[in-house]
Amino acid sequence: MASSRGFDRLVNFSDAVVAIAITILVLPLVDEASNLGTQNINAFLESVATQFYVFLFSFAVIAYYWFLHHSFFDQLKQVDMPIMMLNMFWLLGIVFIPFPTVLIVDSKGPAGWANLIYLATMMLLALTQLFMKLHVRKHPELLGSHVTRLKGLIGSEVVAVLLAISIVIAVTFPSIGLYALLLLWLTPFVASFISKRKYGKSSAHKTSSNNR
Repeated sequence: MASSRGFDRLVNFSDAVVAIAITILVLPLVDEASNLGTQNINAFLESVATQFYVFLFSFAVIAYYWFLHHSFFDQLKQVDMPIMMLNMFWLLGIVFIPFPTVLIVDSKGPAGWANLIYLATMMLLALTQLFMKLHVRKHPELLGSHVTRLKGLIGSEVVAVLLAISIVIAVTFPSIGLYALLLLWLTPFVASFISKRKYGKSSAHKTSSNNR
């Protein structure tokens, strides 16, 4: 088990890596702007429109995964070696995001492989977060005293499944590309439905047992 100081170092290190990765995303746009010269500003903005949209998309992806990461670690009081190793794989996915982002922007013609690499990176992030939560479920001693039940496990399972479906759609229909990720909007609804069925039945069973 890591000490409280080791726990804080891991969280602070992860936040720093995320901050660096999310900053790197904007550097290509800064480079483009530095070469503006005498070019008309409207023409320049039109030329970097796609690059700007992809930047915003990747920013949102990293911010989304950081939020999930933050919510998960906020439930813990300490970490062990498996969590530390899985967290390093998660950081690997975070720092890799800028690479497929550049591939998509700079690709000539269909960005099939670039999209697939992007989706695979997102799957790595989703799976590592899922595995961390599954590990904590088996080791509840890692949870803080303020946590009665680990939150977000069902959501992580749903995200992993929807990402797998998105990858299949993107491979089968390359023209759809990253639009397949719109399936992730279903996550809160599917997770809520499963949670109500799972814990609703559990509560109903307990109530029935107590009334006997």
